[in-house]
Amino acid sequence: MKKKISFVAVGQAAGNIGRLFEQKGFSVIYVNTSQEDLDTLEKAKFKYHIPQGEGCNKDRRKAKQLVIDDFDNIAAEIESKARSEMTFVIFASGGGTGSGAGPMLIDLLIDEGKTIGAITIIPAPDESVKSHINSYECFSELTEISGSGSCFIIDNGNGDKLELNAAFVDSFTAFLEIPEKHKSIKGNIDKAEIMETLKAHGVSVVIRSKGKESADVIQAVKESALAPLEPDRAVKYITASLAGDVKMSDLEKAFGTPIDNFQTFNDTETICCISGLTYPQTRLEVVYNKVAENKDLIKKNLAATRETGLKGGVNFLDEMEPAKKKDGGKKPQSKRDIMSKYL
Repeated sequence: MKKKISFVAVGQAAGNIGRLFEQKGFSVIYVNTSQEDLDTLEKAKFKYHIPQGEGCNKDRRKAKQLVIDDFDNIAAEIESKARSEMTFVIFASGGGTGSGAGPMLIDLLIDEGKTIGAITIIPAPDESVKSHINSYECFSELTEISGSGSCFIIDNGNGDKLELNAAFVDSFTAFLEIPEKHKSIKGNIDKAEIMETLKAHGVSVVIRSKGKESADVIQAVKESALAPLEPDRAVKYITASLAGDVKMSDLEKAFGTPIDNFQTFNDTETICCISGLTYPQTRLEVVYNKVAENKDLIKKNLAATRETGLKGGVNFLDEMEPAKKKDGGKKPQSKRDIMSKYL
């Protein structure tokens, strides 16, 4: 499976997750506008610095323009360094480089004929207003992309960032290893079923649980690094290696009836991936409300800047407006059309 899946880590936060995957034997290419950030990735095999980039200081537009100017070279690097059946683009939704470049890069790579998934991070509630503005805009773009595979979400509001990253990488890797490590006379999961699960469009969640009862696994999903599951969610696949008395029927009752399920059994732990879920609108509303609650403060700060005669900075008021819907969902006719959607 490690030859079927590769990763493109865009930005500093993504680099931390990418390193965990690389240490487990996956192919990872690190893409960044900041050479300083790339230099912190000791022993990383494939690193690519976008020319003219000096970091994006949470400026999404700057990141987009740098990727547009260098896309052919970025695509060539990914093609040569991260060749696989499916590639996951990793990025933080609240940053600059990853937030700005992540969705657009996914869109462009899909247009190249590649199978692309996403791994993204939602900022914790106590992070800056700017991070929340970026996150909301990033998801507004991400949810408009058709043809993408699974999107895994790590919610930094659920605990320590590094611990959340490690838990996700461990669970994701264990899920990929099911065909090799978990065999049962009652049924098996093959590699094709793992890939079908991961290629499902929408949000996915993956967990490991030592619990021996269905209730333990259900609670583990609810407490995972994923943002809260939507009450009116859709579900496409539930794929799991079940341990103890955990039953697939209980999981379906808790999370919804999928189009299909794939299951095998083992004696140690339950590893479960649920894919094709609805995007977490409830959690994204929390992100948006963080911005809305600070509108008056932002206006005051802008006014104070003008009164001192200094040049104004980022226009937060424009950025707080939700992204406009794209034209009728029609497929762009060229890469220029795709790029123009993001600027």
